Amino acid sequence: PPSHPLIGGHEGVGIIVAIGDHTAASPVKLGDRVGIKWLADSCLSCELCRRGYEMNCPNVKLSGYTTDGTFSEYVVSFVNHVTPIPEALDSAGAASILCAGVTTYKALKVSNTKVNDWVALPGAGGGLGHLAVQYAKAMGLRVVAIDTGAVKEKLVKSLGADAWVGFKT
Repeated sequence: PPSHPLIGGHEGVGIIVAIGDHTAASPVKLGDRVGIKWLADSCLSCELCRRGYEMNCPNVKLSGYTTDGTFSEYVVSFVNHVTPIPEALDSAGAASILCAGVTTYKALKVSNTKVNDWVALPGAGGGLGHLAVQYAKAMGLRVVAIDTGAVKEKLVKSLGADAWVGFKT
């Protein structure tokens, strides 16, 4: 459960201004531009973490829910859970990838699909769906995009969807 008072926010981009004295090894350095995801910290040593299911770690910390989040001017983060952000990617675009992008990527990653398999993506023209289309194509998958409306059809086809299933609401 969340602890209160608590500063919200679960996705953000910023610059590293300090690294703790007790940090043994850091994949990032002062001045690096990084993203903070919903998953703020996990033990990285339990069976769930070792299998890639850090979100289910019994010691998980969640940004804006169990630890202060990204709505603050400064955020304490754990070096193993921040993500380097390339300078060419604007902060607003990066922030959405840190939530919606991670969500859709993980779903595709654990889907047991292989190159040339078909995936059906309901809501393909939406906030998460349009990212899933791009990830699926990058993974070599064939995409059936499912959504409604000509605007979304045009979007998903421009992102590489192989087939379109439209419906009316």
